[in-house]
Amino acid sequence: MSDPKDERLFQEAEVLPTLAVGSNLTVKSLPMKTTTQMLLTLLLTALCGAARAEWVEIQKFDDGMRAFVDKATARRNGDTAKLTHLVRWSEPQEEEGIYPYQSTVVRASYDCIGKHEKYLGSISYAEPMGTGSKVAVDDNEAETWYSISEGSMEDKLWTIACGTR
Repeated sequence: MSDPKDERLFQEAEVLPTLAVGSNLTVKSLPMKTTTQMLLTLLLTALCGAARAEWVEIQKFDDGMRAFVDKATARRNGDTAKLTHLVRWSEPQEEEGIYPYQSTVVRASYDCIGKHEKYLGSISYAEPMGTGSKVAVDDNEAETWYSISEGSMEDKLWTIACGTR
């Protein structure tokens, strides 16, 4: 069953000329108010998507680099857990063949019993806080687990990830 409001909108809309010679396809345009509302909704959805992560700062380094975590991404499954964190570089990072980037979102897995970390992948962005264009994507999961030092950024991430049930 269709919504009477939707039917009314299409009844009020005008039919545009066919798109291609010999084509029977026609397109109905929506009234300006509805089109504006739809565009505004799409824009707000896009903005909310970028701001969806709730980054909480967990460490600031002497060089100005800062580390953030999105606690909502913590997922524990038995003796392992996964967590996403963000590195906001103090200066744009420049690598040959890659546009400079200012932030990197990292996915990692944590061994909650043995206190180890394994890199799963990352995405680097042109702007701070995981915004702007995607500059580089690395899905090359590490083959080995690495020990976590007490008091390190990784130790803080391990505590957040493994404290989640």
